[in-house]
Amino acid sequence: MFQTTAGDLITEVSHKLIDAPKQSVYFNHIHNHAEILLFLRGEANYNIDGQLFTPAPRDLLFIPSAIYHYLIPTANVPYENYVIGFSPSIIDKEKYDKLFSAPLMISAEGDEELLGFFSRLDLYFERYERGDFERCVRATLDELLTYLYYKKRDAVQHILPKRTLIDEIVEYVSENIERPIDAVSVAEHLHLSKSYVQNLFSQNMHIGLKKYIMQKKIYSAHADIKRGLSPSLACEKYAFGDYSPFYRLYQSHVYNVRAKTRYRVFALFFTLLFC
Repeated sequence: MFQTTAGDLITEVSHKLIDAPKQSVYFNHIHNHAEILLFLRGEANYNIDGQLFTPAPRDLLFIPSAIYHYLIPTANVPYENYVIGFSPSIIDKEKYDKLFSAPLMISAEGDEELLGFFSRLDLYFERYERGDFERCVRATLDELLTYLYYKKRDAVQHILPKRTLIDEIVEYVSENIERPIDAVSVAEHLHLSKSYVQNLFSQNMHIGLKKYIMQKKIYSAHADIKRGLSPSLACEKYAFGDYSPFYRLYQSHVYNVRAKTRYRVFALFFTLLFC
C-alpha cells in the first residue's frame, strides 16, 4: 500500500487500504486535477457533484476536475482503492473531454488488461527509485488513458439515479458559470424559495450554495488564467464585478493550492525518510 505523487502533472498515485473508514475523515472537496478511482472492496457511496454512485468491486470512477465530491462509508468494513490524480493538461483536450465530460462509473470486472495498469503501480513503487518510478507511472497513465478513451465507446454505464433538485442546481450553476448568479437566481429558476434551496443544497452537498458558486467560478477562472487569459479578463468573463475582491479570492486560491502541494511534498519526504 502506498500514497505519493509522480511529478508535477500527476498529483496522486495511491493504493490504499483502510480497516474501518470513518465519515468524519471524508469531507466535501474540490481540486484542479481529475481523478481515476478503482474501487476494490468496501461498502460506500460517492457523492460527485450531487450524483450518488454506489460502486461494486472493480468499478472504475471518472471524477472530472473542479467537481465537488466525497466518500460516504456505509459500513464499518475494510475499504480499498487505487487513485490516480492528474492535471487535465497531461492529455489532449479531445481525449479529456471524451473521458471526463461528466462523472462516470464503469465496470472493469473481467478486464484483466485494464486491471493490470493498476497492479503495475505497486510493482513500480516497490522496486524502482524515485525518478524511474515517476517515468513509469507517467508512461502507464498515458497508456491507461488511451485504453480508456477507446474502451469508453463500448462501456456499459451504471444506471444513474433519477434527477433530483440537487442535480438541477448543479447543472444550472455549471451552465451559467459566466453569469452573475447567486442563490436568488437559482431559486427563481427553480420557482422555489431562496431559503429552501439554500438549506436543501447545504444538507446534501455539505457546502453552502454561495461558497459553491464562488469556488466553481474561481476554479474556472484559475484554469483560464493558467491557459494564458489575464486575471482582469478572467474577472470580467466570470462576472465577478470589482477586480480587487476577485484578485484577493484568486490569490487565496493559488496560495491554498501551493500549500497543499508543499504538504504533499513534505509528507512524501518523511514517508521516504522513515520507511
